[in-house]
Amino acid sequence: MMRKTSKNNLDEMQDSRLLKIEETGLWLAFWGLTAAMLIQFVIGTTLKEIAGEAAVLVILSVYIAFTTVKNGLWTRSWSPTKRTNMLCSFVPAAILGGIHGVRRFLILGEPFSFKPLWGILIVMAAVYALCFALLELLRVLYRKRRDQLEETGDERE
Repeated sequence: MMRKTSKNNLDEMQDSRLLKIEETGLWLAFWGLTAAMLIQFVIGTTLKEIAGEAAVLVILSVYIAFTTVKNGLWTRSWSPTKRTNMLCSFVPAAILGGIHGVRRFLILGEPFSFKPLWGILIVMAAVYALCFALLELLRVLYRKRRDQLEETGDERE
């Protein structure tokens, strides 16, 4: 099935600017949704109540991850290495651990003890492991796809 392409009324510079505006809008929406969900969670909103935002965020994340890997792209500034994935996996674990700590001890007013602290550390470890596993899977898929694209490019020359 062929896609119908419409006439582009923009020159290359305008098209580039529009793409940059759209990119900025996408990341504003992504991080805005993330921040809104985190704030709602901290103030005591249940996961059931933020399911809509979570669904949109998950769909957006999956789309970005798989379309970039499919096209043999990673990021502009990070290399896809195990070390980078280890460091990047620590960030969401630390953020969620901090949010759980603030919510439990400051907002809900639970007395500080090691039992809830262990629970928070277990959540952090699980988030770290999950993020690392997902990033490693994407890294392997990226490498395979990159190799395929390079082979295809070599055959064309």
